[in-house]
Amino acid sequence: MTSNVETAVKCEEDSFCGVNTVKDCEHMTDLEKKHQPIITASKSVKKGECFEVVVEVGKLMEHPNEPGHYIEFVELYADHTYLSRMDLTARKTCPVMKTCISLDHTHGKLRAFAHCNLHGTWESDADIEVTD
Repeated sequence: MTSNVETAVKCEEDSFCGVNTVKDCEHMTDLEKKHQPIITASKSVKKGECFEVVVEVGKLMEHPNEPGHYIEFVELYADHTYLSRMDLTARKTCPVMKTCISLDHTHGKLRAFAHCNLHGTWESDADIEVTD
């Protein structure tokens, strides 16, 4: 039987095992800069009012966009509540998702996921407050 420690080490070495996050924001690797989804949105929004959210992959360092290496999809959540998804193809699309959403209460953080066909799924989050 495999121990949890052995499994954790194997997962850390496999970008397709689990969800990848930036380890150290002050010293990001090129791999992290290319894959981290960057969320741009207001920090505070009014309950029930639409607001724009932009999720960009490759904002810190350009991500390849060719048939052998590209971002397949970008998803947006309010904590664990699904909000939006954009599927992409190589060459013909750019990994930038713009969407308008409205929230009726604070769910926690906005969370974005981006999936690279070679380097797995990457996550980031942003604080948001919903006011009356």
